[in-house]
Amino acid sequence: MNDKKNSSHWPKVLLSGMLILAMTAFFLIAGSKEPDLKPTAGPMQDDAVALLENETPLESAKISRTIGIEDTAPQRVNGKFKKGSHVKLFLPSLPYVAITHSINGTLVRPANNVRGWEYDVAESHTHIDNRIFEFKLKKGVRFHDGTPFNADAVLLNMKHFKEKPFTYTKLYRIYDRTEKIDDYTVRLILTEPNGVFLHDLTNLPFYTKAYLDKFGWNGKNVCANLAEPGPYALGPYILVEGYLEGDRSTPKVVLKANPHYWGKALPKVETITIYTGLKMAEAADLVLNHEGEIDISPIPFSYEAEAVLSEFSKLTVSPSTNHYAVHFNLVNGCKAIADDKIRYAINQSIDKEMLLNLSMLGEGTLTPTMISPHFYKVDKAIEGLEPFFKQEKEKFKNKNKNEILKQIVSDFQLRNGLDPKYPLEISMLVQESFLFLAKDIQFFLSQINIKLNLDVVKDEKSVFKQLFPTHKNANDKHWDILIWANFDWFRHPWAAFFVYRPNDAWSSLPSNPKLTEFCDKLLEVSVDSEGYTALIRSFIKYVYQNNYMLFLPNPHVVYAVNKEVVFHPRTSSIVPLWELEVTDLHWSLRKDNKYPDSLKKPYKISRKNFKLKTTDDK
Repeated sequence: MNDKKNSSHWPKVLLSGMLILAMTAFFLIAGSKEPDLKPTAGPMQDDAVALLENETPLESAKISRTIGIEDTAPQRVNGKFKKGSHVKLFLPSLPYVAITHSINGTLVRPANNVRGWEYDVAESHTHIDNRIFEFKLKKGVRFHDGTPFNADAVLLNMKHFKEKPFTYTKLYRIYDRTEKIDDYTVRLILTEPNGVFLHDLTNLPFYTKAYLDKFGWNGKNVCANLAEPGPYALGPYILVEGYLEGDRSTPKVVLKANPHYWGKALPKVETITIYTGLKMAEAADLVLNHEGEIDISPIPFSYEAEAVLSEFSKLTVSPSTNHYAVHFNLVNGCKAIADDKIRYAINQSIDKEMLLNLSMLGEGTLTPTMISPHFYKVDKAIEGLEPFFKQEKEKFKNKNKNEILKQIVSDFQLRNGLDPKYPLEISMLVQESFLFLAKDIQFFLSQINIKLNLDVVKDEKSVFKQLFPTHKNANDKHWDILIWANFDWFRHPWAAFFVYRPNDAWSSLPSNPKLTEFCDKLLEVSVDSEGYTALIRSFIKYVYQNNYMLFLPNPHVVYAVNKEVVFHPRTSSIVPLWELEVTDLHWSLRKDNKYPDSLKKPYKISRKNFKLKTTDDK
């Protein structure tokens, strides 16, 4: 490659794949059985083809499930609370969303099921026309401070929500009132039908009167979380140190198990520490090479082999409904980004199969736009677009694609008084943890005579600081392209599509009646309604044709996990801390005793959630 900084990335990824392949062969041969090197059905979609003829990183990833020793930690825990236990996590992306349901209680909470939710402080509900919802509340539920949760608490919280609501869905415009039927029955009334109301409720936590008197409700562009530590919420853990909100946080927060938790999701670990301010390489080093520093951390794809070889960590992978949100700034970005042909050239220049198989080591899914096929019925919507996308691909058949795209760039430069002998310059704001993706995008764009200048910031908050005011033309730093981790916070396709709502803090798009219509309709219809799949299909096609975002593959979640921690990753951004367990050999319980050498060997890679359904059996 022409860029030396960029050129160091893909060889490392290839080496990682080769190491996994070599390890596979070693363990198969060592097993004294005749090796069968044919990979079984792997985690990837069939259309994510390998780029090399023989063993590629993708093929290695498929085979790699057979290497190493079995993880016995799940058999060495008993589902009970262990006093003195302590687990440390690094969560760089949407950490306030990841842990909110471990601290807070809601009527319903996100779940790894087809509908995307399960009951939390409610035990049942009924509705009339998706507009009037009646909930039966569980009895015996108490806040962290011991005060009872009942219908009066719901009324008080909804009063504060009405005064200072979140604004990233339509709910703040259509929520009317809450009525008390009895001490454990409430009726929430909307002004119009809302097909995603139950998903909205997953982000409506309830707080004590003391907290509401001090802080009120959220009133921000982000999901709610506690503004300070204290016994204010309903969840299995109590925030005792620091705070973690979307727009502000401390570098470290500490949670303690709620000793009086009322639900079935009982905490098993006494203390949880969350770090948010580490650099990705620093966190990877701590989880892979040091015991007792970090127990769970997402890691770059290129670190997979190191995770497998680690003495203290194991590798856990899951498909996801997460996305890389890559915005084009159509509000106040450069003139080139406002040009639909330039945005088309940028999107077409990215070889998504190469990016997936090399940069992402095969850990993801090809998708036509920024929408995961793992969402409910979205795979069916994408299938219905196959003829359209096949026709799109035919446009470049037997042609030099990059030369065509370079001509588009050159034509723009000539129209705007720029010399095509020099690259067209565009800027990108990128969080440090996504620099690996940014550099690969930078390389692809260089092939069509676009120079991508990277403005690297430390953390997600720094990215949001520029994104949120852009719709009001109030960002204090210029950017043309911006990337952040849109990890599924809603368990519904709205988590991907909400960035297309014009004139919104999460969007960088100006007024667009068609997009507004799509967004409003998506929030109105139920996922089980007759027109839902067709709506998703039309929405995908429209944003694809207009190149409103830069579209990248949908990533898997890849974690390095301490070998003595039992962790079940979700397909969304939620990290269910109440499910964490540790064995008696975990560093927090083992104290000064040495970790057994027999357990320092490589473990088989754990691949979770690859058989989850995305449609009903009906």
